[in-house]
Amino acid sequence: MALTTGIITNTGVTPASNIVINIDNDNLSFSSNVVYHIYVWNSLTSKALVYANSLNINANTSQILNFNIAGNSAYEVQFLVTGTVPTDTVITVFGTDSAGNVIDHQKVLQQQLTQIAQLNP
Repeated sequence: MALTTGIITNTGVTPASNIVINIDNDNLSFSSNVVYHIYVWNSLTSKALVYANSLNINANTSQILNFNIAGNSAYEVQFLVTGTVPTDTVITVFGTDSAGNVIDHQKVLQQQLTQIAQLNP
């Protein structure tokens, strides 16, 4: 099942300089695999893939990832979660300022992720 945050606008008084991705595998027995793609826009029309990776998340463990997106006007994070019980893997995304503070209007909780057919290339 592929998921996306959708395009998050990163302008205004306090734009995010980083994004934090929290991945939590709550299953007690089975690992999951998470592929993520992070895209940024440095203008209103130019989408660029800047980070992509695949992680194995062991049963009952978590990963916290931090990525620099400073200077971009928007960003999007896409995920593909696979495994025996992929629905037990919970993902959240937070935009943070240069001091590490969460920007409230740039947080995307698991239930706010949108299902998509596949990851973009």
